[in-house]
Amino acid sequence: MSIFKSLFGPSKEEKERLEREEKERLEREEKERLEREEKERLEKEEKERLEKEEKERLEIEEKEKKEKYLELVRELDKDNNGTIDVVEGNDFSNILKKNQEKIIEINRDYIKQFVQVSNYLKLKRKSLQNVFESLNNAINEGGIYTSLDSYFKGINVQEHVMNNSKLAFVKEVKDHMGIGLREAKEIVDEFYLTGDFKKIKGGKIFRPLDEFLIMEHFEVLKDDIHIYNLLLVQSLNMVASLVKDDMITFYEIYEKFDELNMFDSKHERDLRNHLQNVNENLGDVMNQIQIMGENVISSIGELSMITEESSKLISDGLDSVNSSIQANNLINSVQTYQLYRIGKNIKSLRG
Repeated sequence: MSIFKSLFGPSKEEKERLEREEKERLEREEKERLEREEKERLEKEEKERLEKEEKERLEIEEKEKKEKYLELVRELDKDNNGTIDVVEGNDFSNILKKNQEKIIEINRDYIKQFVQVSNYLKLKRKSLQNVFESLNNAINEGGIYTSLDSYFKGINVQEHVMNNSKLAFVKEVKDHMGIGLREAKEIVDEFYLTGDFKKIKGGKIFRPLDEFLIMEHFEVLKDDIHIYNLLLVQSLNMVASLVKDDMITFYEIYEKFDELNMFDSKHERDLRNHLQNVNENLGDVMNQIQIMGENVISSIGELSMITEESSKLISDGLDSVNSSIQANNLINSVQTYQLYRIGKNIKSLRG
């Protein structure tokens, strides 16, 4: 039979069998291919569905977070005009001008010192607005641009370079900045090329909003508004007490202001530095504002409870220059926030 096949080729039946087997094989392969493609299509669809759901979830989460942050903005800008709701105007300066002759009769040097306080209050208002705008921009942009240079103040760069410990350098950058390994490696690589963090990524790095941090920044800002109101009330009280010969109250406030260097340019210089740096490194600026604020509170916070007599002196002084400030509202806001701070501190001590 095999000799016959070799001479005449496969029989018709054999040929049909082979063709049938080949056809079955091809059909099987086609079926497997279709099943595989269907499986891949279903897996792809499932993956796309899950990715879409995750994207939608994250978008909803980000939207809710943003709305939560914007509520903090609206709390400080109730009329939604883009300007932080703090006492505006130059009433303190106007009161100084109105009582200038009386103050000169008592002590001419007080005029220069009080003008320094007036300038500081104006600069303080500007600082509050700048920080408010920076926080608002951060919310709308979804993050904060931070100076790279400031991040590396806590890293011993020189030690890593001297020891040629690039891997350890990358790991410390990753941990210190809270970024991914690849991004940390890119920053370190660029540093080895340029030798200057200010030349890497334009000297800044974009950090997504951290909920804890943004809430903390707003708490610092609210504290700073309170400090501005407290300084304004005590400044008005100081001048009114001097003019009305209440020298005990005057010197109580005067001595506290002197301790804070309010009568020289140091406070003003520090504040100007904050204004210059607010767009470079908001985090550092907020830390410095918090430190300065704690110094003010610890120094003059005990004076925040205004007597009825002092309240009348402040009110009369404001009325004398046709001020739009409601003295009682301003004083009440200071005392209310002081009680809030006390309650907050007690709660934190209890854990």
